[in-house]
Amino acid sequence: MSTISFILSSETNLELASQIKTKNENINIECFSLEQNLDTKIKESKVFNKIHKNLKEFSTHDIVFIDSLVKFREGIINQLIETNSKEKLIIDLSPAKNDSINWANTKIEDERISFASAHPIVNLNYKLAKLDSMFTEQQFLLMPSKKVNENFFNILIQIIESIEMEPYFIEPVEYDSYYAATNIIPKLLSYSIMKYSEESTSWAEMSKLAKNDFNYSTIGSLTDPEELYEIIVRTTDLSNHWFKEVNNEISQLSNSFEQKDNNLLDYLIKGWESRMRWELGVTGSSDGNTPSANILNSGQTMAGFLVSDNVIQKRVDLEKSKSKDLWKYKRTK
Repeated sequence: MSTISFILSSETNLELASQIKTKNENINIECFSLEQNLDTKIKESKVFNKIHKNLKEFSTHDIVFIDSLVKFREGIINQLIETNSKEKLIIDLSPAKNDSINWANTKIEDERISFASAHPIVNLNYKLAKLDSMFTEQQFLLMPSKKVNENFFNILIQIIESIEMEPYFIEPVEYDSYYAATNIIPKLLSYSIMKYSEESTSWAEMSKLAKNDFNYSTIGSLTDPEELYEIIVRTTDLSNHWFKEVNNEISQLSNSFEQKDNNLLDYLIKGWESRMRWELGVTGSSDGNTPSANILNSGQTMAGFLVSDNVIQKRVDLEKSKSKDLWKYKRTK
């Protein structure tokens, strides 16, 4: 019997393991926890045939999913390589994909080791959509290295499809660009907002007004600083590109403050409509009529990270009414 293992640090990938076990009851699934606060949930899940305390025990396992911080990634992979005793497929679930693939292509010398990087897109509002799980009907992004055993990879595809996900091949650099724009930049801005606010001499008074909106805007500053630094260092060019794009937007906004016309209102309306189109899954052209061909074209997929119940209802209402302009702001000025 094949053994699939998870090296876990997040609840999302614990749920991924649970879904794989649910749909493939005959597969032996084992795990190793990287986070103490996950230990209880792992035991209560009753998903795993065995919970390990030492990575050396993974030497005979067939497929290993690594869900770790980027800063620990190579160390964990090296431990698996050093103790390996058979053919094995290692699947990296952490960010900075191009760096991960390049490292694997140049540093993994054991011919028995196959390597791929991956990212399962999730829908946190799956219950509202009446789906079986957060993975159902979503895409499982795949970025194989040069060293991939075909038989192993076919098994991986079967596992992905068994939990009703769609295997989707994407270039690592393309993924890193998307990740930089949608994850790294918002977190950097979050750090900046938190930093300049606290450094203000008025922070003691300001903090009393720092409620929901401030919390949502700065939640990214809770990201492990060393981890974010590692990701930025490994995606410097792409992160810098998107940071420049944001700077340009801030410059436009700053200039609009000085205008006496409706430039500021126009800018705000465009931003509001952009957000609404994204929530509704209209991610094509700015007029909302052209569907997007990229991987982020599902409103219920990507909106699941942030969207509340009422927004999902808007999506349902849109489908029912077949309206194409629900995202348009109804101006009164």
